[in-house]
Amino acid sequence: MEKVTNVEQLKALQSALSKEAEQAASKKVIIRIAMATCSIASGAKPVLDFFTEEMPRQPLEFIIKSTGCTGLCHSEPTVEVTLPGKAPVMFGKVDVKKANEIVNDYIKGGKQIEGILEVSRS
Repeated sequence: MEKVTNVEQLKALQSALSKEAEQAASKKVIIRIAMATCSIASGAKPVLDFFTEEMPRQPLEFIIKSTGCTGLCHSEPTVEVTLPGKAPVMFGKVDVKKANEIVNDYIKGGKQIEGILEVSRS
């Protein structure tokens, strides 16, 4: 890699790396588990632990991210799943049993399951 000698080169490098990272992520299942205070109080930690333990066992490329507040305190714990090439889907009131259903039926099986939240994205 060449030495970066000015701000323009740095910005170009940053842009190229961002695009590369986006392309790599677009081929993976992305799982976002809300870990705000209300999420944790509602039981999000065991859900995060489940996904962290279960997903490496699956024959899928994936990214697991913990997030802050989603503004859906009434539906915590929440999990957002983005399948490659599809729009994100938010699940509410997720416990370990529901997380297992998300992995087996929604992620691996491609089936619609109960618990999807209607979330407006403005």
